[in-house]
This record gives sequence, C-alpha cells and structure tokens, in this order.
Amino acid sequence: MGAVIGMKKKGIFFTFIAITIMAVFILVFTPQADISLSKDTQAAASRISSIDSYVSDLQSNYFETILRAVSYKAVLSLIFYMNETGSFLPNLDSAFYEVAMNGTISNVPIDTITGKAIMENNSLSNWSNKITETAQDTLNVNTTIRILNASISQTSSWGIDSIMTVNFAVKSGIASWEKNSTIISSFGIEGMPDPYYLVNTDGAYVNHVKKSTVEFNQWNIIKVREHIRNGTYVHWQDSKAPSFLMRFTNTIANSSCCGIESLADPNKITPPDVIDSYADYILGDTLNDIPCSELFNITNPATGGGIWDEFRYFKLDFKHVVLYNITAQDAVGTC
Repeated sequence: MGAVIGMKKKGIFFTFIAITIMAVFILVFTPQADISLSKDTQAAASRISSIDSYVSDLQSNYFETILRAVSYKAVLSLIFYMNETGSFLPNLDSAFYEVAMNGTISNVPIDTITGKAIMENNSLSNWSNKITETAQDTLNVNTTIRILNASISQTSSWGIDSIMTVNFAVKSGIASWEKNSTIISSFGIEGMPDPYYLVNTDGAYVNHVKKSTVEFNQWNIIKVREHIRNGTYVHWQDSKAPSFLMRFTNTIANSSCCGIESLADPNKITPPDVIDSYADYILGDTLNDIPCSELFNITNPATGGGIWDEFRYFKLDFKHVVLYNITAQDAVGTC
C-alpha cells in the first residue's frame, strides 16, 4: 500500500516536471518566433520604402536633371556642328533626337565632327545605362528604361523647353514598379552662340545671345550704339523676328511669343556696306531685302548725329527706326 502511494507521488512529480518543461519551451521559443517574423516584416517594409523612394526620385528628380543637362549639351553640339558644316539643319527635331539619344548625327558621333568633347558618355542612352548599373549595385534592383521620345520647343523668348516620354520598370525580389512618364525641363539660351550669325558669315561673326536690359520705351540713339556694341538681343511685343530655335533651320518667320533680334555690326560683316536693314534676321535673309527707298542711314552728316563714327554703313528700315526711337536728326534716307 505504501509502495503504491509512493508510486503515485512519483507520477505526479514527473507529470509536473513535464508540464513545467513544456511551459518553458512555450515561453522561451514562441516570443522569439514572433520577433523573427516581426523583424522580417520590418525589413521587407523598409526595403520596399527604399525602392519606392528611388522610383519616386527617378520620376521627379533624376530624369528631369538628366534631360536638362543632355538637352543643353545637344543644342550646343548642334550649334558647333552647324558652324563646322556651314549649313542650317534640314530638320531640327530629328537632329536633336539623335544627338540627345545617342550622341550621333547621321549615325556619326557628333563630337568627331565638332572637335568638342560634349556628348561622349552624355547621351540619354548613356545616362540610362548609368542609372541601371548604379541601381543594381546599390539597391540590388533591376531597372529597365525605355525612352520613347525626346524633343525641344520654345514657349518663351529666352528659354528652351525639353520634353521626354519614358517608360521605366523597377523589379526586386519582393515587389515591382512600372510607370509611363512625361518629363519636362527647361534651360536658358543666354550665352549660346547664335547659329544664324555663324552660318551666314561662315563662322566669322560669333554673337552670343545676351538679353538687353533696355525697356521698350527707353530706346534712343545712345542705347542703340550700346546695343550694337554689346551684341545684345531684344524681344518686341508681336515680334516679326524668328525664335532662337527657328534660327537653326533658317526659318525666317515671325514668332510673336519668342522672336528675338539683334543689330548686326557692319565692322564684322563682308562687305560692310549692304543695302539692307541691319536688323539681323532681315540682313541675313535674301528673300526679305528692304528696298533702298525704305532704308535710313543712321547718321546725319549735317548735324553730326547718328553712329557712323563707330558703325559706318549701319542702316535700318522704317519700322526699326520707329521701334528704336531714332529721331530724324540721327537718320537720313539711304536713297
């Protein structure tokens, strides 16, 4: 009887020990599993957040910055190309697209023609590859970029707008993104050589675009002298002059929104004495010659007025005489 009771006590003891060990296992191991799962979830969320930020930056920052830089370099390269070839572009849109995309023109690297190291490793294709490689190395994601189109236009006198449509996809082991975007950027034209001068003078007359600070109602003969001397440009309301981009294709037509013009220096052209207005887009356009009867020499030997002491042979048509507020004492009929 005593032995049976002893056996029962031992059984109860071992049962208690088993329950205790099981409880310890539950207390020790179950929380660690929860923590591990939580850590994995947090890591995945953090990675998705990082990649999502990368995708957002691609769309809102990287593409725009790259487009602006490449577009500026492509336009500058085209100006140097025109200077080397002595010809206007037959089609600006296609020329810009090829240079911006691949750094070539007519399938030839444009830098080899211009002698300027501008587009080498700086095309949109080059930058797309750099983004793809960098993203793979730093974020371990696969990035696919397809540029569908790239173009430039003008909606203001002193700036160029560049537009790029792009499809891009980003894939990682835990998620993927795909988007179509239209990227728009802009840059100023001041400081760029005017291709219209370069082609029309075989590169002898280099005039960099610089905006005049003179207000439309402040012009006079003194300001005109400075205007010619400094090679500055002006935009008139309802301008009859071409825009900066129109000058690449010798499209001499009015651009009311974006037309700009300068006054050519007779000392920098050959021959200096031309029977035409020295407003740049008129002087270079053989189809837009002004008759001698409608021209004015901006000099007056009788009064000593005008600017022929510095810019001999300078002439303007009646419209520009009025625009620049040149008075009768500073101008006499050419014929």
